[in-house]
Amino acid sequence: MRATEEQDQLEKAKAEQLIAEAPLMEGVASITVELGDDFSGDPAMWVNFNLIPGFDASREWIRRFVRYETDLALRIVHSGVSRFPYTRFGRVA
Repeated sequence: MRATEEQDQLEKAKAEQLIAEAPLMEGVASITVELGDDFSGDPAMWVNFNLIPGFDASREWIRRFVRYETDLALRIVHSGVSRFPYTRFGRVA
């Protein structure tokens, strides 16, 4: 494993640990992390929020989710990772 690959895996593990420490929000089945490059070619991290099938998100839920996601993203950023955490949604099959 190259040094950068090792660093990438350490950063992914750090983000996954922070995610594991946070309780899942109502409607979220799981959260996964993917590494890659963003549109400008900079190293990035995608935090995938996998929603429960059929979950109907209300406006109030969306407001709570934004606070939840922002708090989680800030914890990841402040943990010292070099990749920016982007948010993505998906549905569990």
